[in-house]
Amino acid sequence: MSVAMLVTFKAKDRDSLYIPVATQGAYHALWLPAAEKLGLKWVPQFEDGPVVDVSELPALLDELRKLRDALASNPKNDSLLERIDWILEELSGLDPNEVSRISIG
Repeated sequence: MSVAMLVTFKAKDRDSLYIPVATQGAYHALWLPAAEKLGLKWVPQFEDGPVVDVSELPALLDELRKLRDALASNPKNDSLLERIDWILEELSGLDPNEVSRISIG
């Protein structure tokens, strides 16, 4: 099983954007402990299936940046950092006015 984001858009003819986040193992071993240590709000909820309001997108991006910064000190996390960078790139490129829903689970 894995954790992923699904971004749906207001335009019915536009395909949803699927963003793989992490395997369950990686989420529990790396993402969750760091997120809890940092006191993050959204990242610890990822496997519970939250729906993130589009207005919360900046807060979600901020959390991912904080998580990335916290994990950057360990060279063993290089592939994880690449994943977070990619997620940040995908989410930062969204026009909030076009997004209907951001589901995570």
